[in-house]
Amino acid sequence: MIKDVQCPYFICERQGRTYCECADFRFPDKETRREIVYSFCAHPIHYQICPLKAAMDHYYERRFS
Repeated sequence: MIKDVQCPYFICERQGRTYCECADFRFPDKETRREIVYSFCAHPIHYQICPLKAAMDHYYERRFS
């Protein structure tokens, strides 16, 4: 279970999958999942440079502007 998730688009983890508003991730193993998720979703700064977060930011800007 991921603790202290920083990204506002993270939804949950269930049955070996990680869900965010932009994607449904299935990783080959727990170590790979941990590398990616803790490098972006749960990182206090790097979540801001995630290309999926950028895509969702632009989506909401278009939708509500």
